[in-house]
Amino acid sequence: MDNLDPKNVLGSTEMLADQCKQIWEDAKSLEFPDSYKNCQNIILCGMGGSAYGGYVVSSLFKDSLKASIISNNDYGLPAFANENSLIFLSSYSGSTEEVLSCAQKAQEKNLKITGTTSGGKLGDLFKDEEAPGLIFDPKFNPSAQPRLGTGYMVLGSIGLLNKLGVISVSDEEVSKAISELEENTEDIKAKAKSLVEKIKGFIPVIISAEFLAGNAHIMRNQFNETAKSFAAYSQLPELNHHLMEGLKNPADRKLLMLFIASDMYSDKLKKRLELTKDVVNKNNVNYEEYVAEGSSKLSQMLNVLSFGGFLTLYLAFLYGEDPSLIPWVDYFKEQLAK
Repeated sequence: MDNLDPKNVLGSTEMLADQCKQIWEDAKSLEFPDSYKNCQNIILCGMGGSAYGGYVVSSLFKDSLKASIISNNDYGLPAFANENSLIFLSSYSGSTEEVLSCAQKAQEKNLKITGTTSGGKLGDLFKDEEAPGLIFDPKFNPSAQPRLGTGYMVLGSIGLLNKLGVISVSDEEVSKAISELEENTEDIKAKAKSLVEKIKGFIPVIISAEFLAGNAHIMRNQFNETAKSFAAYSQLPELNHHLMEGLKNPADRKLLMLFIASDMYSDKLKKRLELTKDVVNKNNVNYEEYVAEGSSKLSQMLNVLSFGGFLTLYLAFLYGEDPSLIPWVDYFKEQLAK
């Protein structure tokens, strides 16, 4: 295994709880001007792993958000961005060109900015503008790969928005969720190892619902970048209105549906999940299920976040891939810079 993991991606994956604890404490020191606390919408600008916080917050806190959150994965800001908007700039490295482009456009329109980063140009911008940004030391990411700083970006977004008053989560709830993650890590790893052999050779389609919707998006990305595997994701109940009819062709499809289940889903969604598995089975498509564990929705989100990290890492090893390398992304960026 060591020869396939020279940058210690396993170590970074195992440190998810440490990343969460660190960034949660860091976020407590943030202070926002009163003008920041009455925003009507938050435009979260981020790419790849740096956008994870927006996906999670939008689904995990959907029922209690005090302002709308828009994930903006592009160079520009939406036309409605105005003095009532808060531009949330999220870039682990601080050098993501799309995010820096959004930062420039926010400055041109004199909009309020905040965000999360480990430094770089974005960190300098927060300091120069005296903007309330969350700048962290990525000491619990030995691989130095931005996408392996998942805890920093997800809990960083939650911590920042909690200080802003857009969401409300207590210190006790976060501490308990992280403790449960630490307690369950070995069980999560064991379940990931048990499942990975069944996934090899198939195209995984991750299916989740409600507060775990953001996790499916993240897991899809992890399959792509870490395991070098094509993957897709879909959400209940939306997929029940179209996807099931697409299971028939082509005849040689190599799909595996990975259902993310939870005892905290609503009763209607629990029934839909079971019926969806029935339809998938009747179409002779393989499926597996992972049941999120934890005493709160936040805890279950972290549980699934960890599971996705280990599952895709072990799949990379099965395929004989170095999980740290992203040669096509690197090639693309080099060509784009010319």
